Amino acid sequence: MTTLRPEDFATTADWPKPGILFYDIGPVMRDAALLAKTTAELITASRELVGEVDYVVAPEARGFLFGPALAVALDAGFIPARKPGKLPPQTSSAEYELEYGVEQLHIHDHELGGARVLIHDDLLATGGTAGALVELMARAGAVVVAASFVSEIPALAGREALAPLPVTTLVSFT
Repeated sequence: MTTLRPEDFATTADWPKPGILFYDIGPVMRDAALLAKTTAELITASRELVGEVDYVVAPEARGFLFGPALAVALDAGFIPARKPGKLPPQTSSAEYELEYGVEQLHIHDHELGGARVLIHDDLLATGGTAGALVELMARAGAVVVAASFVSEIPALAGREALAPLPVTTLVSFT
């Protein structure tokens, strides 16, 4: 059972555009005890979900908050997925839709030859970001075995969009 609760997050209405309720992980990150518990619980949940993996891949920017810690704890490498213009060539990219627009992620061109990969991000909403990571990993020859998230907005059906991929989250915003 997680100690993380929806009220641990700050919310901002109508950001980054009207009609969006933004869940801010900032208060979790500022509270040393909550940060430590969240990190430990995320590691435990991810380890139980996937066992061993070769890589953790996470998108810029908030996926970078816990992604490297997960990689270290799982004895795996870390693959950063960046926004356009942040990585030197050669890269592969995938475009995806968010609740509020279209984005793109890039990774360095690598042949990952069947490597087992865990996708991680702070929030599962529509599943667009994670879906782009699945696409990028498949093109690199990797096998995405699961996805972990700190939080989830079930009403946006991201878990369903990623099915049948196993998914774990610590807190749900209902």
